[in-house]
Amino acid sequence: SIIHEVGTARMGVDARSSVVNPYLQTHDVKNLFICDGSVFVTNPDKNPTLTINALSWRAAEFMAEELRKGNV
Repeated sequence: SIIHEVGTARMGVDARSSVVNPYLQTHDVKNLFICDGSVFVTNPDKNPTLTINALSWRAAEFMAEELRKGNV
């Protein structure tokens, strides 16, 4: 059986109850991004690979935009 570890670096907008923001950037370390299944609050019903890929793509677009703005 395959097990996906989730919830160890939860995603959310409140730094008191989550580790990363909706762009997978950690709340306390500006340029640290966590792009894996640990950002899910709960274990998904299906295989999370495509969702992880989509979230990682979103994080990469955010990083590129921040780089263009000079915020990195």
